[in-house]
Amino acid sequence: MKIYLLLLLIWLAPAVAVAKPQLAVVSYWGHRVENFERIPDHTVALINPSSGILVKGSIDTPVDDLGIYKDVFRRAKKHDLRLYAYVPTGYFNHDCNTDGKCQTWARIEGQVKTYFERMPDLKGIFFDETAPADYDCALFDAEYQKLRALVAKYRPDGKIIFNVGMPDVCAVGATSPGEMIVLFENDGQHYVNDYKQIKVATDLAKSKGAEVWHIINNIPTDKELGAVLRASDVYAPDYLYVIDVSGDWQAGFDTYGDLPAYWKAEVKALTGNAK
Repeated sequence: MKIYLLLLLIWLAPAVAVAKPQLAVVSYWGHRVENFERIPDHTVALINPSSGILVKGSIDTPVDDLGIYKDVFRRAKKHDLRLYAYVPTGYFNHDCNTDGKCQTWARIEGQVKTYFERMPDLKGIFFDETAPADYDCALFDAEYQKLRALVAKYRPDGKIIFNVGMPDVCAVGATSPGEMIVLFENDGQHYVNDYKQIKVATDLAKSKGAEVWHIINNIPTDKELGAVLRASDVYAPDYLYVIDVSGDWQAGFDTYGDLPAYWKAEVKALTGNAK
């Protein structure tokens, strides 16, 4: 990734003041919960015991050692950490239960139900894989309505994050005011190349009262982190997370398994504090 391409976004930006995005962390740490101690106050983060709270393939059996999260929620209450539960949804494919491919509605509901039963202090659900593998704009409304209904069934005041991972206006159209939507999850090169789509989708979502989260991976150095943070001023997402590991999980990268090497710099830039 060339830094000057990211800086191009800054040069294209209008000369107006914009609020810095808030920090939101993709914390796929399983039972390695020590990093929650390093998250600053008022931060959004995710609880993800094992690609959800249920054992692989089950619709009702939780994973072991959930007690380890008691201290996490104790700290969350004290420091206003807004914790959302990770639930994979299978890219609109509900014919089977295979990680990264498909999830039945029974398993999705079981995940939502178990999270709220076992972790009552959750703010809501982070639904992953919420764009269809076989793309069809017309599918978003029904899918999001059904996911939304599952949350309302078990927690009427529960909040929702939809992880689309790309700047999709059809997904934005299916999102309701007060919800959050991840409209970018990719590397810095795409953060530049997809400028128009990201800007249009982000502005549209914010105009209808949804919050927007951008996640940028494979940003290896402090210098490139700075360029990404300045470039985000152009897009003005509500939340931001930058990580130094590649997002190619299929090649074996554990993208969100730890905090980035430049964590203190990222925290300071987005919150004004070092952690």
